[in-house]
Amino acid sequence: MNTLKRLLPFIILCALPLAQNSVAADRAYDSQSYYYFGGGIGYGRMNGQDYTNTNGDLSDSNVSWKAMVGARLNSAVSVEVQYLDFGAANRNSDKIQATGWTAGAVFDFAKDSPIAPYAKLGVLMWDADYRFNNISRSQNGTDVTGGLGLRFALSENLGIRTEYERFMMDNTDVDSLSASIQYSY
Repeated sequence: MNTLKRLLPFIILCALPLAQNSVAADRAYDSQSYYYFGGGIGYGRMNGQDYTNTNGDLSDSNVSWKAMVGARLNSAVSVEVQYLDFGAANRNSDKIQATGWTAGAVFDFAKDSPIAPYAKLGVLMWDADYRFNNISRSQNGTDVTGGLGLRFALSENLGIRTEYERFMMDNTDVDSLSASIQYSY
């Protein structure tokens, strides 16, 4: 039950667009070129681990945030850059923390709809800092990333995005579920 209480705000944020009026926002998904920016929060896991800790509670270390900017090239393709902070995993004096930048393309499937599914494909440039047994180490790299999502129009310029993304960092896979606010102009 405690897990449900912690997930409830995220569930409400993701479900909020379903209650909207279907006439919302024609411009946000039409064929006009536009720019957008936004940000959001997410919840991630590494290498298929559970999203909860041993008590069944959501682990605070799995909370991430991101900021994005993009440009719509036509009714089906946008280019997007995002900054991600994957959060930090701490246990006693040990710590892992990772951040990254993505650059890639977003492919829209429903061009003139207030609810628009999309797919993402790009590259992740990442940095990770590790501290184990008081020995620190940094690592970085560039790997592939991809994802699927839904964009919900709330008004002419405002929308909510819910998405699943997979980030690869060498031999580590990070799965992320997130909700973001997007403003288009």
